Amino acid sequence: MRTSPFLLLLPSLLLLSACRDRDNTAGVFSSDPLLGCFATHPRKPAEFRIEQQQGQYFVSFNRDEQWQRDTTPLQLSSRADIARFFKDDADQIDKALVRPTGGFGIFHFNPGATLKGKDKDSDYMALVLIGAGPVFQVTCP
Repeated sequence: MRTSPFLLLLPSLLLLSACRDRDNTAGVFSSDPLLGCFATHPRKPAEFRIEQQQGQYFVSFNRDEQWQRDTTPLQLSSRADIARFFKDDADQIDKALVRPTGGFGIFHFNPGATLKGKDKDSDYMALVLIGAGPVFQVTCP
């Protein structure tokens, strides 16, 4: 019995359709590495999330089980902006979003990045009022 080529491709097509971009607030990861929910430990619940609305990025913080959205849109950083934060390692940063007034930024590393302070299990670092450190992409509630 001969199997149709379409039937052989069907599982792949179903898998691809399941992976298309969706709204990350539902817990599905997007192809944009900066969209989604993040925590300071991979097993912690989401502490902040990055969303995109009408082409602008926004950060919301989880405070007492309530999401509070910062009204100031985040700015996509240029290479020069990234170099201000990572003088010697800017080439290791793939993409960054920062609050123009300061106090928050999220940075996505290029594959193989070896920055000091980078967690081996995370491709992200965040800058918040209390300091900077690795963050982990987690499932959105």
